[in-house]
Amino acid sequence: MKLFYERVVPLMTGDRKMTHKKVPRVGGPLLKLVSQDATAHASRTFTNHSGASGTDRKIKHRLLYRTSLLLLFTALGLLLGRAEILATFMPFALPAYAVTLQYRKNQSLWLAVGLTLGSATVISHGGDPLIVFTMLVSYRLLYELIKRVDSIDAYSLPMLVMMVDAGFRFGFSLPGHGFNYFALGVAVIEGLLTFILTYMFLQVPPLLVTSPHRSWRIEEAIAIVILFASVLSGLQGWQIHGVYVESVVARYAILLFAAAGGAGIGGAIGIVTGVILALGSSTFTPLIGVFGFAGVLAGLLHETKKPVVAIGFVIGSGILTLYVANNHLLLDEMIATLIAALGYFLTPSKLIQEGANLLPGTMRHVISQQEHVRRIKSLMTSRIQEIAMLFSQLSGSFTDGTGPLERQEIVNHQIVERTIHQICDHCHYQSRCWSKNAATTLQSMSDAVRILEINPDMAKESMPAALTSLCIKPDMLLGTMKNARELVIRHQFLIQQLRESRQIVADQLSGVAEIMLDLAQEIQMETGANHRQESAILKACIQLGLEVEDVEIISLEEGNVEIEVLQLRPSPHDEAGKLVAPLLSEILGETITVRSVEQYTDHAAQRIRLSSARQYQVLSGFASVAKDGTLKSGDFFSVMDLGNGKCAIALSDGMGNGERANQESSAAVNLVQQLLRAGFPEEVAIKTVNSALVLRSTDEMFATLDLAIVDLFTAKAEFLKVGSVPSFVRQGEKVMMVRGESLPIGILDEIEIQTKSVELQEGNLLVFMSDGIFEALSKLPEPEDWVCRQLERFATDDPQRLADWLLEAAVRVDGGMIRDDMTIVCARIERYKPGWATIRLPDMPSIRTKKDRKRLNKRMNAHQVSHQPTESVKRILGGL
Repeated sequence: MKLFYERVVPLMTGDRKMTHKKVPRVGGPLLKLVSQDATAHASRTFTNHSGASGTDRKIKHRLLYRTSLLLLFTALGLLLGRAEILATFMPFALPAYAVTLQYRKNQSLWLAVGLTLGSATVISHGGDPLIVFTMLVSYRLLYELIKRVDSIDAYSLPMLVMMVDAGFRFGFSLPGHGFNYFALGVAVIEGLLTFILTYMFLQVPPLLVTSPHRSWRIEEAIAIVILFASVLSGLQGWQIHGVYVESVVARYAILLFAAAGGAGIGGAIGIVTGVILALGSSTFTPLIGVFGFAGVLAGLLHETKKPVVAIGFVIGSGILTLYVANNHLLLDEMIATLIAALGYFLTPSKLIQEGANLLPGTMRHVISQQEHVRRIKSLMTSRIQEIAMLFSQLSGSFTDGTGPLERQEIVNHQIVERTIHQICDHCHYQSRCWSKNAATTLQSMSDAVRILEINPDMAKESMPAALTSLCIKPDMLLGTMKNARELVIRHQFLIQQLRESRQIVADQLSGVAEIMLDLAQEIQMETGANHRQESAILKACIQLGLEVEDVEIISLEEGNVEIEVLQLRPSPHDEAGKLVAPLLSEILGETITVRSVEQYTDHAAQRIRLSSARQYQVLSGFASVAKDGTLKSGDFFSVMDLGNGKCAIALSDGMGNGERANQESSAAVNLVQQLLRAGFPEEVAIKTVNSALVLRSTDEMFATLDLAIVDLFTAKAEFLKVGSVPSFVRQGEKVMMVRGESLPIGILDEIEIQTKSVELQEGNLLVFMSDGIFEALSKLPEPEDWVCRQLERFATDDPQRLADWLLEAAVRVDGGMIRDDMTIVCARIERYKPGWATIRLPDMPSIRTKKDRKRLNKRMNAHQVSHQPTESVKRILGGL
């Protein structure tokens, strides 16, 4: 056994040093320990060997990758070095080298080698490897020299290539032919060609390094084809049994692009490929039209199966080949077409689908982009929902920390404890009061605190008799008790302030969470899922004679329709309101109105946003005058559509008069309306404005707020009054008054918001006033009754005339004096009536089914019936 551990184990583990160690006599535990050590060491050795083999594989893969790149760029240079145009120009070498040097510097050497070798293979056709080699070396030296001074961006590269190429071409012609205009013209033309080719080649590298989800632009796809056709030009003259290799490869490429991109892409690729090949060899000149027509025909069939696309390409190519090709070339061209069709048929469909995802204008590309947008929407929605949940949890944490205030008994107990701690704990007669008469002393002190609560200025004579008989320091005890009560009350006030502040923050965070959840729902709303309806609307608009480019349906929900229309070359005659909205009203079976029209900067198009019409609308008028007839009034009002089917009517009166009062009132109204438009609840919005006014200045500044939110679908109004004077609602011959008793905003951290809901009807009038009106009526015994009588007496329904008459009457009551800012805002509720009748066209497309239309009509009729006042409602209104 000893020999085994001295000789065999080291050989198994690879540890030569163990053979020189003296191994002690081993037993069971030691044998187990040595065995475990040997196994672990063997495992580490195996891991090291595996890591070494993995590193070797990585090195082999890297070597194989670099060798492949070397061969690829050398072959690319070889073919581009052979390419020529009209047997005179060879403009492909320097642009390819310049772009490679800019983006792939390590492979530029092998490309230069290939370009030089390629030009050497066509010396008999005008190739000059000396010019190519010298031009590439000179460009490299010039490039490095310029880079030492300044960086070279992609925009300056074409100009640099053009100057180098034209200069070398013309310079090499001078020794043999001298100066002549033909050589100069050839150099200039080749320089322009290199400029264009460099610009086109610059489009290719970004496509190879950017995200695979990024779609190609048309010019980028054309650049790829130009590069491919330029490489094909290097294959000129290569034949297999009379069939040109470049002809087969060109047809195969055209067929692939047509199958992936459709007729437009296929035709464009065919024309470009044919032109470049024809410039290199006159043999391909008659085939320009053949390639283009075959690409169009195959592209028209790209939605069908692969055999059908291949047959279409063969037919398109064969028809024109019969017309343009010579008899001895006809068979070769047809063979080339059949070989290309066979290669396309053998190409995996997945490869073609990947190409369709990249090419613009294809249905697969559109679907791919929609999937990409859908993923982004899903990601954004999840992130917004997470943030909304965070705000909701923060709101809950603030709400959880706002417990109820302590009861009065506990407060009184705290006052007694403070008094005992400051007076009784240091008194020499403590035992007499708290050891012998503890119950009597505690009860008498509690009674004293309750008396002090009723009469804070309590004197010693009003103290309980038991307390004065026990305590030897009644005056000090009473003073200490008053101080303790003041401290406890102040502490309770701070707790109340903290509770109110926490509740305000909790409400605001909860409002933000609700808004973000609504935003997430709007983002997640699928657009583009109503292709049939969008096509029907687009067809109807075109049939009406409108130049409409695109129709996008955001929502088709009844009563909440939202559609965007992109109109080209709009006229200044309001076609959106006179034609588009009436047409959609007829198609959808409900009244549609124009919400907004966004004109493009060049006035070449406009985006029309249409939505369901509200059942009601608000018409307003106002009359206002500043104190003593000055220009700046401290009152501020606004009537604004909140965008969610509601209208806000707000009137605010700032403290005092003039510019400062106007700033306070306008800030209150504007901030409230912005918060309401953002989606905050009304009470949260008003409390937020109150906090802002309290914190914005150390001066005492406040403002009243009279707010009414009118639902334009149900005609229900919610009045929110904060420190404002009464408002009035005229319903027929009856006038109802809406009161509020709370303080203005900006005074206290916590305000009381008084709300009242009123069911309105068509023709009802809402009247809001500032306190300057009631100050002018202060001499009257009942100013509110006077306003009610005036509203009953004025028979007009025009809100503007009514506001003017009321203000004039109020000023006359005060003898023509204007003692304060006076503002009156009137608003009338009207049922919405479209300005134009619906437009019905022959063969009008149907967006909604008859069942949907019947349900919509039934809902609208029920809505109208529900707003007819019942007898009980009339009696209640009469009582008011």
